[in-house]
Amino acid sequence: MTYSHQSQLLTKAAAALHFCGVVVVFFIVWLGNGEAAERVPDNVESLHCQIVASTVFPEIILAKDDPSVAHDVPVVLGGISDVALKKAIDDSGQFVIRLLTDRGPSRKIETADGKQRVFLNPSFVPTVLVFEISGCQLDKTHGRTKNLNVELQSKFSLQSPAGKVITGRSNGLEGDDSIANPSGEGLLAPDVNGIDPEGCVLLADGTFWLSEEYRPSLLCCEADGTVTKRFIPEGVNLPASDVQFAENLPAHYANRRANRGFESLALSPDESIIWTLMQSPFDDEAAERSGNVRLLGFDVKEERPTCEYIYRLGNPAAADFATGGVVPDDGKLCAMASIGPKTLLALEQSDDGDAKLYRCELGKATNVLGDDRYLDGVRDLELVGVEPVKKTLVADLASLLPSFASDITAGQWQPEVGEEVAGLKLEGLAVLDSKHVIIVNDNDFNVDSLFDENEMRRRSCMWVLSLPQPLKAKSF
Repeated sequence: MTYSHQSQLLTKAAAALHFCGVVVVFFIVWLGNGEAAERVPDNVESLHCQIVASTVFPEIILAKDDPSVAHDVPVVLGGISDVALKKAIDDSGQFVIRLLTDRGPSRKIETADGKQRVFLNPSFVPTVLVFEISGCQLDKTHGRTKNLNVELQSKFSLQSPAGKVITGRSNGLEGDDSIANPSGEGLLAPDVNGIDPEGCVLLADGTFWLSEEYRPSLLCCEADGTVTKRFIPEGVNLPASDVQFAENLPAHYANRRANRGFESLALSPDESIIWTLMQSPFDDEAAERSGNVRLLGFDVKEERPTCEYIYRLGNPAAADFATGGVVPDDGKLCAMASIGPKTLLALEQSDDGDAKLYRCELGKATNVLGDDRYLDGVRDLELVGVEPVKKTLVADLASLLPSFASDITAGQWQPEVGEEVAGLKLEGLAVLDSKHVIIVNDNDFNVDSLFDENEMRRRSCMWVLSLPQPLKAKSF
């Protein structure tokens, strides 16, 4: 049986961690199906990570400015929406990653007709970049953060089967933003194949899948970036194109908030199921108050949804969590990875300055696929017989946010003790091995600093974090 890149990483047999002066040893056996059997002590007090290595990505030009286009700007590497491991880390500390950008730099400006979204460089298209990372000696850090070496191996854009480049422009359907040129004086033609990509998973044969926010949709891609099929919600009348599309996702996904579609993507260890998670609750006040977010399982071989679960934002240890207590301020789910057949690792953030990694166990959650009841605004799911995804805190990233902020701004932002650190946009997550994860940030192509001298420039960074406990997955 063929296994995904994620499952190939989880091969460590033992780990020793130091908690508050006490050495705790974990013995782990990673099984062929991606699960783990382990003994986890009850006296682990700290759930904080450590940064063991980091790097800043080079400012590679992805689109040059066009002198014939008024207010056009060059685009350098930024807007990173996800990271995937292409080659597992070896004994020399070398591994290969794949980065995915979003639709490109844009903003809203005031025009005579009201607010208008503009693309700052209409020639930019979503891009995939492959980097070789070296110098990541995880067992030799001795408490010091290692500076990693990063080298670009390749980059490519996406294309349709007919060879037409796929842009980041919206599809031109009702409810889509119209998009203008940089000056706002003329509208850009919509692209029926246009996407705002946010998630990426790699299969062992080199093919890959993307998730995107516009419809939202899932896309199947050949190794060279050719999009062969697009899966969209039922009832979405997307005009025909040379990219085959299937209208077989649940219709309610079209109810997503603007720019809050399929944000996270993960692949089961046996490559049979793709998991995609909405970034936020659907676009209604009751759903936002409940904190209920949809998680969809999609069968790769059969090319159809097979299950759907409710993920609830917020602290699962809170007394009123199950009954829909106070949810985080604008909670977001921005990245996800698979750590078992029905176990995921999710990165949850909020405008309150929270950033946490949760283990998500699906084995006992209620499959609500095909359930036509309105569940998104239900605060007490038990009353309607629905068990949400079981969440367990793996790591609280709060203590690292000041370091992230400093790295992203090249030291310009040095948060003080107790200062709320929000808005860092940590948007990519990959499992490096059973004790380490990779996180990357989205700097929004530095759009804010281009037009406001008081805004700090932001860099695109990557951090390797050591987890407080080795990852585990339970058998169901």
